[in-house]
Amino acid sequence: MLVLVINLDRAPERLQHMEREFARIGVAFTRLAATDGRAGDFDSHVNALEGRRLSRGETACFISHRRCWQALVESGESHGVVLEDDVFLGDGAAPFLRDADWFPKEAGIVKLETYLAPTFVAKAPVASVEGRGVHLLTGKHLGAGAYALDAATARMLVEASATMDRQVDDFLFDPDGEPFGRARVHQLVPAVAIQGLKLGKLRALDGEARTYQSQLYEERLTTRRKLGALGKIRREVVSGASKAAIALAGQARTLFGATRWGRIPFR
Repeated sequence: MLVLVINLDRAPERLQHMEREFARIGVAFTRLAATDGRAGDFDSHVNALEGRRLSRGETACFISHRRCWQALVESGESHGVVLEDDVFLGDGAAPFLRDADWFPKEAGIVKLETYLAPTFVAKAPVASVEGRGVHLLTGKHLGAGAYALDAATARMLVEASATMDRQVDDFLFDPDGEPFGRARVHQLVPAVAIQGLKLGKLRALDGEARTYQSQLYEERLTTRRKLGALGKIRREVVSGASKAAIALAGQARTLFGATRWGRIPFR
């Protein structure tokens, strides 16, 4: 199992955070020096989902993940895990990072983290490991902080990402994207990883805030079209109505269908 942690050269405090997380569970990892959005020249890519240009940081993040997929292909390992350096690991994470014996043949990718946003997963797991289930992911569940994949899927992702037209988590974990079905994406429930930005909403975190703050969030805001007061109100109304409709549909599918809707817990 090739375990890769993406880390910027200018973020040593994040590397130290990940070293503490992995030491706590007794697992080793390999650092991949992240592509830096502040350095070098980048081609301009249009986000097809939002009608705006990807920021330099978003493009660099995608390139870093793509380099992880390529590294897995070239390593000769059958499986790998990709993690970003703001992730916190659950106490039961070790079996999912130490080897690939748990990885089900039905999956190409298993998402190990939760973004704490409601989504759809199949009710019945394809595998049960250490008190957790591996469920087919049938809804959108963003975040690319921690996921496992097999080498064949990594090769497919490298080929499918020759053109970058969305953020990497949209590319991986949005069912409307072409790679999602081919990757046979599954979700670990409960999740064993969570980004600090999300965990901070559940409990107070020790250490400096920059260790787990999203470095892309503020940059992303600068690439989005600024709305006036009326536009912001309209956006909130539309967003609220959309979320309500999804919640109603989710409850119906949970009651009568083969999928269930809800937040993926972290443990």
